[in-house]
Amino acid sequence: MNLAKLKTTITLIMVFLISSLSYSQKDVKSVFFNKLKNKYMFANDIKKYTVTYKFKSVNPWQSYDYKKPEDKNNGYGIYTIEIDSDKKVYFTHDRSQFPGNFVFEFKHFKNNKKAIFYDVNGVISGKKLRNLRKNAFENEKKRAGEVLSFVKVEDLLSGHKRGDDIKMKVNNNNTLVTIIHTTNEKIINTYTFDIKSLKLVTLKSTEDDSVVNYKNYVTENGIEYAKDLTIYKSKKLNAKVSIENFEKTIGISDSKFAVPFGYKLPLTKQTISSKITQITNNIYLINTTNNSRFILLKIIDDQIMVFGAPLSDKISNKVIGLIEDKFPAKSIKYVFVSHPHNDHIGGLVPYVKNGATVIADDYTVEAIKIFPNFKETINLFRFKTIKNRQIIDGVRFYVLENEHSLKQSFAYLSDEEIIYEGDFLEVPADNSIPSHISNVEKQFIEFVREERLKIKRIVQHHRNSNVTVDVMNKYYDMNL
Repeated sequence: MNLAKLKTTITLIMVFLISSLSYSQKDVKSVFFNKLKNKYMFANDIKKYTVTYKFKSVNPWQSYDYKKPEDKNNGYGIYTIEIDSDKKVYFTHDRSQFPGNFVFEFKHFKNNKKAIFYDVNGVISGKKLRNLRKNAFENEKKRAGEVLSFVKVEDLLSGHKRGDDIKMKVNNNNTLVTIIHTTNEKIINTYTFDIKSLKLVTLKSTEDDSVVNYKNYVTENGIEYAKDLTIYKSKKLNAKVSIENFEKTIGISDSKFAVPFGYKLPLTKQTISSKITQITNNIYLINTTNNSRFILLKIIDDQIMVFGAPLSDKISNKVIGLIEDKFPAKSIKYVFVSHPHNDHIGGLVPYVKNGATVIADDYTVEAIKIFPNFKETINLFRFKTIKNRQIIDGVRFYVLENEHSLKQSFAYLSDEEIIYEGDFLEVPADNSIPSHISNVEKQFIEFVREERLKIKRIVQHHRNSNVTVDVMNKYYDMNL
């Protein structure tokens, strides 16, 4: 009997076994898992490999236009991970691009001497190195495995070998088989396989309420894997993944473990608690989440205008607590948000419950009104919709069409010569000059120059609360 006929015969026997009532569930499961083990035996020999994949998020609230989250001008990431399981070392190159040509590029690795993370373009971290935790290799190997269909099958086979709770059922037309695997951590992973080919079709997990569909299988050098994945979270399309390259290797070149010149570890590791700092007569600064985000306050008689409401209710409640402790006799009148990305509007509810009115442009207001997290509280919101160059309590607001968000605004405190902005500028905290400038940043700097705004200080929402005009201009001029 030739090989093709043998495979056909085995498949027919398998279908018969699964569909026949004369066999016990235990027998059927045993036959099926033996077939899986034989098919995926190749995975046991893959100890050293590299995988490159493209990850395209489908998130309306990080898109150029929340109404069109799948448009090509939205963000994506291209990630290359090299794994050596024998030596337990890895090297990863992450490159993420966000609307407006923001490019965040990082490299990180673990070898037998160190585990290091650094910012290639210096946009986020400047020239600061970061030590990684001891389990960095295990975390990165797991991350690589998340996009490889055969690795997910290996997880199931390992669970079967351990004796985990595994149940099995076949659909009515005997084309698909479903395996329900309850892990020791009480996570339920539901695998659906094509009976004939034994290819993984879908994987549903209670760990993150996800469903992953595996499509477009290819076989290269005896290794079969799905090139395309679609990921759903809470029944909504979350991301699309495409494997651009997978291959076995002989190891990782030592050159990958070299740190570029000029990068250094901080002398000490600091955890900076949130506090209010006065920067002019009536302007105060609040750092949140260890100086990764900044909020500005303007005192107007017995009322306060707040600039920025990031991330979550938890952070905003903490900020409001600081404000109430510092200014017990004053109330928050306004809270300004620059654009409707979720990390900028996620903390609005506590301010609204506190009686504050949201200041934002019309596009941002429109988006806030349908933001899913506000479904139960949107009736509490009050808005003051701003137009370009509008002045409110001595603050001039500029509303710009730009490539990062359909509309994005910034606040200009003319008396104090301070700008507060959300995602118009990305200078790192150490004021070193990044080697990449986004289209949005160019647009912003050119606008500020054309307007001839007098500036002593730019307060970025992200990471840097004191960017000078000299640094801003140097950033622009060095990246022409």
